[in-house]
Amino acid sequence: MKFVIPILVSAAATFIVRLLPYYVSAIDRLPPFLSKSLRLLPIAALGPLIFPAVITDYPSRWWAALLGLAVASLFAWRKNGMIIPILLSILTTWIALAV
Repeated sequence: MKFVIPILVSAAATFIVRLLPYYVSAIDRLPPFLSKSLRLLPIAALGPLIFPAVITDYPSRWWAALLGLAVASLFAWRKNGMIIPILLSILTTWIALAV
């Protein structure tokens, strides 16, 4: 029970930060590049949290995690989506770990 309150507070803080850019009307009056950058900021903030874990989770096969990360980055950059790159990253990493 002692972990529930910190988890809920963290979830609320993350939710507010992700939701705020979509409802601030001043963002729409900014130049398109800056507006899109501010909308993607919550997603980009996850990078420093995820990247170290990618390397340290499989120390003997760190290359598999990097391969999955590269596939996700490539497809996210080309298609501007999230679901397909995430699924392809999981599949790529799983195949690389199975080999």
